[in-house]
Amino acid sequence: MSLSFLSECKDKVLNRIDALLPDTNKIVSAMRYSALADSKCIRAGLVFASGNLNKEISNSGLIDMATSIELMHTYSLIHDDLPSMDNDEMRRGQASNHLKYNEATAILAGDALQALAYETIVSSLEITQAQKILSIKALANACGHEGMILGQQYDLDAEKNEYNDIKKIHELKTGKLIQVAMTMPHLGNNNQKNQLMILDEVGKDLGLAFQIMDDVLEVSTDSSTLGKSNQSDLINKKLTYVSAYGMQESIDQAKALSNACISKLENSFNDDEVTSLLELAKFMVEREN
Repeated sequence: MSLSFLSECKDKVLNRIDALLPDTNKIVSAMRYSALADSKCIRAGLVFASGNLNKEISNSGLIDMATSIELMHTYSLIHDDLPSMDNDEMRRGQASNHLKYNEATAILAGDALQALAYETIVSSLEITQAQKILSIKALANACGHEGMILGQQYDLDAEKNEYNDIKKIHELKTGKLIQVAMTMPHLGNNNQKNQLMILDEVGKDLGLAFQIMDDVLEVSTDSSTLGKSNQSDLINKKLTYVSAYGMQESIDQAKALSNACISKLENSFNDDEVTSLLELAKFMVEREN
């Protein structure tokens, strides 16, 4: 795919984060360190690509939504890297937050990024009150005890052979936030209920495909290309699609999910409306890091 669209989305979001976080103290410094680090910003890209289908929302509104999603994602990465979790030393091509600062500061920075994600939605001048309420509810559900955090617990349990549903782990830990990225621009629009349902289904399957490929890349790509350790899953005895199904079967499943999403989008929308979404769906399983 041409990465120009994703690069434009990334620039908009990072500029917004930079403006939200003037470097005034240690906590803000730690927040900026991770939130402004080099990343693909795929979730932000999905917000913009999906949002293009809703002519009633402004570009500024999409920037606020995409920023909120990326702040929430960054919070989850900081906490995921902690010694009490995965104990990873590198993230986004640099030392993990708890190594750059310290464990306590990393926890606080993650907590603050989560709070800022909600505040970004609430403070937006471009999102209606109804959209704000629904967006916050969707984001909280995706990241709370029925979403990302539950997925993290299952992931930790799997290391001790106390849980073995790898599909459920990935759907919760990674997929839920990607689903919200796809659907947030359409929440509260009663004229787009069928469209919302389709995007929710596509988001769920794309989220799973994306994480399956993450499992594949972790054992097939070097750490410098990944921007994070390629030994983490092995060291932590993680349950992954590769350990459960093998390399080729994992790749085949990810591509099958992506192809199904592409077909569903092509059958549900005009091609010119979903060009960016189609490109992202392909990129999410064809990427090299």
